[in-house]
Amino acid sequence: MTYAITSDCIRCDRCLSACPTGAIETNGTNVWIEVDRCNQCEGAYGVPQCWSVCPTNEGCVPLTTGVAALAASSAPTNDYWTAWFAKYTQMVERLKGTQQSGYWRQWFDDYAQRLQQLQA
Repeated sequence: MTYAITSDCIRCDRCLSACPTGAIETNGTNVWIEVDRCNQCEGAYGVPQCWSVCPTNEGCVPLTTGVAALAASSAPTNDYWTAWFAKYTQMVERLKGTQQSGYWRQWFDDYAQRLQQLQA
């Protein structure tokens, strides 16, 4: 399974140096991933390095999601709020799928308790 660059890519070029197989190429204007060289960093890293360094987190997606899904997710819209809420909903769903760290829950609880003590 390989990745493909979407229209969300901002051409920051971080992924070029992060890719361990050198599968990401550019001609100065466009950026693409050579499917025959991309191995999704399996065996070397826990997550694909192009995805991990991408400031948009949406600049590359699994190619197996299908061309229609890629086109739908990267199609520009003229309605700002429709696009904003679609992105918001996508990010909330992504957060719901992650597990909370017990460390941070404890930190926030301790912090809230200290604030209450200071206000008392």
